[in-house]
Amino acid sequence: MIDWTSREPVVLLNPRFPALERERLEQLAARLPRLERHVWLATSGVSGLVKLVALSREALLASAAAVNRHLEATARDTWVNVLPLFHVGGLGMVARAHLSGARMVGDHDAAGWPGTWSARAFARRVAAERATLSALVPAQVDDLVRERLPAPPSLRAVVVGGGAVPAALHGRARVLGWPLLPSYGATELCSQIATAPLASLDSDAPPPLALLSHIEAEVAAGGFLRFRSAALFTGYARPDAGDESRGALHDPKVDGWWTSEDRGELGGGCLVVEGRGADFLKIGGESTSLGRLEAVLADARRACAFDADATLLAMADDRLGHAVVLLHDAPSDAPAAALVAAFNARVLPFERIRSIHRLASLPRSPLGKLLPAEARRRLGRP
Repeated sequence: MIDWTSREPVVLLNPRFPALERERLEQLAARLPRLERHVWLATSGVSGLVKLVALSREALLASAAAVNRHLEATARDTWVNVLPLFHVGGLGMVARAHLSGARMVGDHDAAGWPGTWSARAFARRVAAERATLSALVPAQVDDLVRERLPAPPSLRAVVVGGGAVPAALHGRARVLGWPLLPSYGATELCSQIATAPLASLDSDAPPPLALLSHIEAEVAAGGFLRFRSAALFTGYARPDAGDESRGALHDPKVDGWWTSEDRGELGGGCLVVEGRGADFLKIGGESTSLGRLEAVLADARRACAFDADATLLAMADDRLGHAVVLLHDAPSDAPAAALVAAFNARVLPFERIRSIHRLASLPRSPLGKLLPAEARRRLGRP
């Protein structure tokens, strides 16, 4: 899909974007500045607004080189790629295999879609190919655990990105032998920023996230993490900009530093992510983190054997500032009510779920992240 020697810019879009969203992005793509040796990908921030981000091939390869060093990846490795190529998670594996000479296997179509996900099919593919490396998102790890699938012996590391890995899920996966390396990354840095070291696989405890060798990191005002690296993006193009600037390149970096939307702490070469700015809520004057509450929900789901999709959403509330609500796609609200009871028993009173909303399906990105703006739109709420 990517010619790493070409100077031609490439725009990679999710073929499953809703028609109006795809039309909006295609119109934006037609007005983009010509940036040689760049790849444009779609990404969204705390607002949920999808925009295009420009990544140079040099930045993508700088990230790939650092990840290869971290994983000690060589031409002897085989990657199984089940992530979309229009996302840095999947595209990053392509770049890593290109640099190291490793073999990469996957069933992507011409648009970069990896096909229907199946935990059993993934485990069989890894075993059949004697694969050594892969990358997954937490929802896929959860599927492997729910199916009680043991890890094939050839597999030496699985990077997990696209969201935090709950400690309980990590422990259950490790019991099954899955060599998980939780990570934290961003499209703006071409994939991984901090990843658990290989040595952490000697223990089943949740590992620290070590900053990769190409990353400089600081904590900026407000506790937000900021980064400098050869893997940093070039800039954004925003579809919501005025006619005079729609399609123009916007570069938010200052002196080579990009400030993320995530809060965190640094120490000893490791990074602790506390959550996205939008994850921090004030409810009745009390502070909490939506990310932490999602981890509690995951524990409650296992306790209730709740098999439908479910997630939390922060809704504006005139009296409390925010209220936590549950979204689910179960056939009825009855099983969701049991889930809410289990969740509410595990949190402080102000953190409890205030209402239940059933949707035909939950709006999620290709990597399983909830799209909050679309969820609120379906609920008829701002």
